[in-house]
This record gives sequence, C-alpha cells and structure tokens, in this order.
Amino acid sequence: MNFTKACTNQFPSRLKNRIIYAIILVFFLGLLTYQLLVLDFHSEPSVNNVLQDEQKEQTTAPNITPKIQYDFHLSETTQEKTIREQRRESVKNGFLHAWRGYSKYAWGYDELRPISNMGRNKFNGWGATIVDALDTMWIMDLKDEFSVSREFVSKLNFTNSDSETNLFETIIRYLGGLLSAFELSEDPMFLEKAKELGIALLPSFNNVTGLPYNNKRIFHPPSGGGLLSEVGTLCLEFTKLAQLTGDDEFFYIANNITQVLSNANKPIPGLYPVKINQEEVSFGANGDSFYEYLLKEFILVGDALDQYRRMYIESIESMYKYLIKESPIKERPDLLFLGELSYNSNFIGKMGHLSCFVPGLLALGSKILNRPKDLEIAIKLAETCYFSNRMTKTGIGAEEVWFNVIESKNTTNEIHKRLPDGIYRLSPKTIESLFILYRTTGDRKYQDQGWEIWQSIEKWCKTTAGYSGLYNVDSIPPTKNDGMESFFLAETLKYLYLLFSPPDLISLDTYVFNTEAHPLLRITENPDFLQIKK
Repeated sequence: MNFTKACTNQFPSRLKNRIIYAIILVFFLGLLTYQLLVLDFHSEPSVNNVLQDEQKEQTTAPNITPKIQYDFHLSETTQEKTIREQRRESVKNGFLHAWRGYSKYAWGYDELRPISNMGRNKFNGWGATIVDALDTMWIMDLKDEFSVSREFVSKLNFTNSDSETNLFETIIRYLGGLLSAFELSEDPMFLEKAKELGIALLPSFNNVTGLPYNNKRIFHPPSGGGLLSEVGTLCLEFTKLAQLTGDDEFFYIANNITQVLSNANKPIPGLYPVKINQEEVSFGANGDSFYEYLLKEFILVGDALDQYRRMYIESIESMYKYLIKESPIKERPDLLFLGELSYNSNFIGKMGHLSCFVPGLLALGSKILNRPKDLEIAIKLAETCYFSNRMTKTGIGAEEVWFNVIESKNTTNEIHKRLPDGIYRLSPKTIESLFILYRTTGDRKYQDQGWEIWQSIEKWCKTTAGYSGLYNVDSIPPTKNDGMESFFLAETLKYLYLLFSPPDLISLDTYVFNTEAHPLLRITENPDFLQIKK
C-alpha cells in the first residue's frame, strides 16, 4: 500500500485533499529553495553583471594623484636626528640674527643694508622683507615675530607708492607672501590685503593683448616692455587668489596670458623668446620662471588645465635638445651644463645661478608626470650647481659660470676657460633644488651639501646686523656688497630650514611653492572657473 492511498483511507475526503495540496506545496518550495541556494551559488555571473560591477568600480575608485615625496618610512637613527636638528637650529638662529638686524635698523623699509646698518627701498616701500618672510616665521614657529609683522601688514596701503611698481617682483614677493600667510595661519586679514593688492595691480593688464606692463606708477599709465619671466610668472598667484576670493577675473587674466604666449610664433618649439612687446606680441629668446610656472600651475590645479602640462613637456624636450651640454671638464665627465641661446639661436656657454632651479623643477616633473629620465638629468644638473660652489675659494657659487664648449668633429666637448662671475646675492636656487631632490629621492647627501653651503654663508656673508651679498666669491676675504635681499629670508633660509626638517613639514604632496618660495595649498576640488576653462 502506498503512502498516499493509506492517508486517504484514514481521513475524510476534505481533509485528504488539504493534506495532498500541502505535500505538493512543500515539494515545490523545497525545489525552489535548492535552485536559489545551490544552483545559483555555483553559476557564472552574466556578462551584464560583470560590466556593471566594473563600471561601478571605475566610478567609485578615487582619482589617485602621483606622489612627489619619497616614502620616508625608515626612521632615522638617534645620531642622524641629532645632527639634523642641530643644523635646523643653526639655520633658525641665522634667520633670527637677520630679522633682528632688519627690525633694528630697517623696519618698514624693503630691505636692510647689513654693513651700513640702514634701510633701502627697492620694491614700492611696502616693507618687502616683512611680507616676504611671513610664512618663514610661521614655519619656524616664530609666532611673536609673526604677530608684530601682522600688525604692520594690516596697515599697508597698496595704492600709495612714490616709486615705480615692478609687477613681477610685487606679485611673487607681496602677493605670494600674503596668500601663503593666509593659508598657513588662516587669518582672514592676509586674504583681504591680498585682494586689495590684486585689484591695485589690474590696470597693468589694460592693453590689446592682455599681457601686463611690468612697470606702473600711481596716477600714471603703466608702461614698459618686459621679459618672459616677468610677463609669464603670475598664474600661480592669480589662480590661488581667484580660488580663495571667488573672484574669477584674476584667473581669466592669468590664463589669457598663457593662451597668448602659447599661440605666438616660436622659432624653436617650446622655447619662448625673452623680450615681450605688449602691443604686438613679438619676442626675443629665453626665460626661466615662466617654464617653472607651466609645471607648477599643473601641479596646483591638476588635470583641469592640461595645456600647462603639454607646454611644459614641449619646453623640457627642447631644453634637452638645444640647451644642455655634456661636461667639458675632464675630471668631472658626469656633469651637465645648462646654457642659453642667443637671439639668432647660437649656443652661449653661460650657466646662471637662476638656472639652478631647473634640477628641482625636473625632479618635481619626474614624479608628477612619471618621467624617470627627468630625475636622472635633475641629479646631474644639481651636481653641477653644487660643484659651482666647490670651485670657488669661498665655497659659494657665483651668479654666473661661463664655460667654453667647442664642438669637434667627433662631437666631444673641450674646456678652454671657465671663469666664475664673482657676484653673489645670497641667492637660493641651488639650495632649492637640493631641498626638492632630498624630498623626492630621500638621499641624505643633499642635506650634507646644503649644510656645506650654509656653513660658507655663515663664514663669509655674516655681519653684525645680518647677512650680505658678495662682490667676488673667488677672493679671500671677499668684499661684501652691503645688500640683504628679501629673498634671503623668504627663500634661502626657508629652503635650508625645510631641508633639515621632518619631511611632512610643508610636504610637496600638499603644497606647491611659487618662485619666491611661498607655499600654496594644492587645489583638490576644482572651482567653477577651472571647469569652464578646461
């Protein structure tokens, strides 16, 4: 007797039917559950599901910006830390010595004469040294000195200047200093003064092309042609000012300059002539901080302004082809020299100290643009800049080094004569590159090289009131020139201090420096004006 028949014989017909339906329902529910839990578990996902999952991952994955700084995960030894901190303290004491001399003898003037112990005005008479040194004081944790300087800055009147206003120097020293002071301290007064200054400078751009006149006097129309570096070095500061104030006009002014220069005829691709005519855009043949700002504007804003990346790469490739020569010094075949081109594109064997910012620039570009070759060239050029210090009697590099390069039939180079131009203005560019190379490679040799240079500055440039430039770095004792440039406090001492500081202090992954060493926060969320001008 089967189970169903047995059940039907024992129960009334209505109950029998219900039992049968229940058994059938349980059977189908079990089958369905089995398919869901077992069969589907082992089945392959459909193509559509895979595509949807991939698209979801692509849309939710973070936009990873390449790291610039070396991964300093290995801790330094106790001895290494002690040496580093002693060196940093020495630099800080040097700053305090210079600052106290300026405060005592030249307060409110642009710069100190550290031998005659008096002030001088070179940049509008607005206290350039004070504004230029604001962020250095903040970074060195000199809050008392910073507070006194803040009070001075709050009373500045940027519409009152009896002397000509140099647009380039005003932007990199004053505007850059104010913007950096604001971002570090978050004190709104500094942003208010930065906007006041930006508005005061706007008449310099009133011409056919929008390229700025470099000289301006109050109540007089702006005038004067300019160099490429003067006309083309303001996009960082004006972009940052636009972002912080919400006034897009500053960005559009800066971006227009880049567009005009980009569209100009260039005999050599990527190399922009040095002489600028604001009315018709005709040029001569070179430049420095203009090229620096092509890369740094890209670092500041990222892919939103990709044109700057393209222009930078084109310029660097032409620099490799036309301006860099292998070492003519037999005992140092590893060195590379960065020369210049004349108006008719003839090579000139002169490497100025300003060119020593290039190793640091190449190191930044190698990381942010994934160009390993650039780092190799940067290391060699930095060694040349360091060598230019070692080849003088004072151990301090001159503003210019001349080298004669003769191209022979077998394309090798020979040195006939090399003469250092003896002037030194307390310049920072070699130290800037040593700092960036240390932060990008982690090689402590750059700290040692920077320390050597600082020791030479301490020995030969220090006065009772501050530090002075030199007339001839290749004579002992050298004659001092009685000038302490504001960039000595803004750049030279700041880069030295950061060279001996923990690497997370003003990280290159967070900040980008303007050409006067004022750190500006990199923009992580693009404002509307960048999206419009993309």
